[in-house]
Amino acid sequence: MLFALNGKRPIVHPSAFIAPSAVLIGDVVVKEDASIWFNSVLRGDSGQLLVGEGSNVQDGSVLHEGVVLGKRCVLGHQVLVHESVLGESILIGNGAKVMAATIGDGAVIAAGAVVLGPVEIPARTMWVGIPAKQLREATEKTQAMTRGTAQHYVDRRALYLATLEPADAEAEAYLKRAQATP
Repeated sequence: MLFALNGKRPIVHPSAFIAPSAVLIGDVVVKEDASIWFNSVLRGDSGQLLVGEGSNVQDGSVLHEGVVLGKRCVLGHQVLVHESVLGESILIGNGAKVMAATIGDGAVIAAGAVVLGPVEIPARTMWVGIPAKQLREATEKTQAMTRGTAQHYVDRRALYLATLEPADAEAEAYLKRAQATP
């Protein structure tokens, strides 16, 4: 569902997938081949949120207050990103929290990690723990996994755009309400 706020409305590229239960509010830009999955909230009321080309924001995630995702970023399920800038090909694992960070290309934030900023995370490093600390350099295997996962979600996006349809009366009514939202 897309909502305008204070004269700003989400801008979504036609090739992007926005799940029916995702909510995008205000100053949000979603680029080509990106995907925003079920029950995610992107609240652009305190600075623009930008989701780069081919990036994905998985189920139950929240982005708020000036977040930039570069190309091909993978945000796992239930990720929180607040006031942060992510380079390209970043992997943020399920349940991680990232606040006030600048993250270099190819970095990995492990599942469940909590990044407390302000902090600059170097490119191609892996961070784990609470609070998150650098564990090591991100391996080529990890980089390949990030690239593969990003491509998987680009492919999933295409599948959902082509074939998602309501399978019961409740889903049909929900989609009709979502489509009627300005």
